[in-house]
Amino acid sequence: MIFPVKVPYQITADISKYQGDVFNASPDPAYLYQKRLEIERFGDQVCAEISSAKESINLVCDYLGQPHISISELALMMEEDIAILKQGKLEAICFCFPSGFVPSQKLGMNFFEMHLPVADGERLRGASEKVSALISAEGNMFRRFVWTVTSLSGLSQHPSLVRPEPSGISDLYFRTETQTTIGLADQVCLFLVKVEMHPLSVVWDDREKRSLLMESIRSMTEETLTYKNLHQIKRLLNS
Repeated sequence: MIFPVKVPYQITADISKYQGDVFNASPDPAYLYQKRLEIERFGDQVCAEISSAKESINLVCDYLGQPHISISELALMMEEDIAILKQGKLEAICFCFPSGFVPSQKLGMNFFEMHLPVADGERLRGASEKVSALISAEGNMFRRFVWTVTSLSGLSQHPSLVRPEPSGISDLYFRTETQTTIGLADQVCLFLVKVEMHPLSVVWDDREKRSLLMESIRSMTEETLTYKNLHQIKRLLNS
């Protein structure tokens, strides 16, 4: 299990150079089935593209060794959610498992605009131009990790889903995103996100991880706790 928790908690463009496999070459059929269900449920809210995206999608298909297919067909062949940016702007996206936002609403936005709602994200937004250039440079590969605690047990955290009220550790889940970017030709960037969910008890039973998790949550500002829906969860964990 990936455990990217740090103290103090900060929102930064903490990307690291990466060399390795960019996606799971042997995807779990159950995982792919869940992606299909999410596309059927939310349609163009989670999977959409701008009219001029075809060339970039074809470039990504070539990179992944696939025939020229749609963004949704491509996404359903991989465990990872997928987005495609060109010159720093989002051209196509199929995020079956979004983290509290409607993916299609981000179309046409640049890195700065996409992260405007992020609480305490000034450092992240301030680095947006530099980050966009880095991840779009041909041959560059980077990786970043994001985590949260949630009462929603499913992979999707779509904003329309009602979050159950937790009464104990057994009602909570540790959610991580492994975000990988690959710079292709013509300033096209392939952005992949692998979502994983684990019962929080897996973390809670490990004294070192439990301590680090609590310290990180306690270091969050009120704005970040609100943005991540963690106020009630923080009170529960503290008790």
